[in-house]
Order: sequence, then C-alpha cells, then structure tokens
Amino acid sequence: MEFLKEIPKEVWGATVEVINKLIYPITATTVGVGKLIEQKLSTLNDVQKLIAEQTLREAAEKISNAKNSDFKNVVVKPQVIYTVLENTDSQSDDFIRSLWANVTARELSEGSVHPEIVRLFSKLTAPDLIVLSDLHSQGSSIKKLLFKALSSTYTLGISRDPKSFHHVYLADLGLIDEISGKWFITTKGKELMRCIGELEKDC
Repeated sequence: MEFLKEIPKEVWGATVEVINKLIYPITATTVGVGKLIEQKLSTLNDVQKLIAEQTLREAAEKISNAKNSDFKNVVVKPQVIYTVLENTDSQSDDFIRSLWANVTARELSEGSVHPEIVRLFSKLTAPDLIVLSDLHSQGSSIKKLLFKALSSTYTLGISRDPKSFHHVYLADLGLIDEISGKWFITTKGKELMRCIGELEKDC
C-alpha cells in the first residue's frame, strides 16, 4: 500500500470530485450509472474508499490514453463496477490494482466486460494469475510481458507442478482445461486475460 503514503490527506474522501471529474464525463450517456457508482462508493470505509478512488483515477488515465474516446454507444454495466469497488482489499497491492484499473477502464470505455468475468477475477490470487498468465503467454508477446511482471512482482516460488492446487482451482473455475496431460487456457480464461489487459494506446 505504498501509494497511500504519497497521497495528500486532503484527497481522502474526495468521492464527489472523483465522480464529477472522472466518471460522469465517461458515463454521461449511460443514465444513472455515475450516480450508482457514487452511491456504491459512499458505502465503503475511508481506506477502501481511498483505494477505490485511486483505482478509478488510474482507470480514467488509461481511458484518456487509449484510442477510443467516443463513448456514445457504450453501455456500462453497474454490476461490473460494483464488483470492482467491492474488492478494494485486493487492490492494496499496486500491480493487482493496475489490473483492476484495466478492467474498470475497459468496462467504462467499451462496456465489454461480462459480469461473470469480473467475478472470476475477484476469486484469483497472484499465484493463480501467474499460472494462468504462464499458460496464456505461449505465443503472445503481450501476455509474456504480463507474466514477466507478475513473476517479478511475486517471488512466491510458484510450483510448476501441473497437478498443483492452482491448476486444479483454475480448472474448477473453467479458466483452464487439461487435455492429454497438458493444460490449455479455455475461451473463458482468454476472455479474462483480455479484460485485465491494457487498453490499446494511441499511436
């Protein structure tokens, strides 16, 4: 939670400012979404609220740097943003929060995150993500970068045992599947990786 030390005390509880300056302009064409987000934020305690605000700020920054700036046809699903806000405890880690910010940015700018995908993401730990990213990184340079970042951030000695708990757990969630003794990422797993990935930047 290093970022907490860097934020001035006057920023604490700046919910209205975050909503007015960051969220309303993005969700202006989706009636009531900004208000629903504001209401959900108001139910968090001070520390959770600060972490959620930081995630929303990062998401807004990612959106402003992305190619798509036309939100006319975007329909934001409140349940997706609710899940993001309900999982602030897992966002106290800077890298994991950046992934939550990616999910938030994708939903606010594209409306393309399925509620089930964000619920699945909320069930994953850093070791789970390392295993999933490792399987998905094969043949994808972007995912290899994500795997490298996760591996360097979490020196947890993740087991490469194909029968590890993480593999079995990810399979139970339907994110990976075992075929002829080898693990493969499923369509659901690929969609989760898409949703936590960075938005495409302007050239």
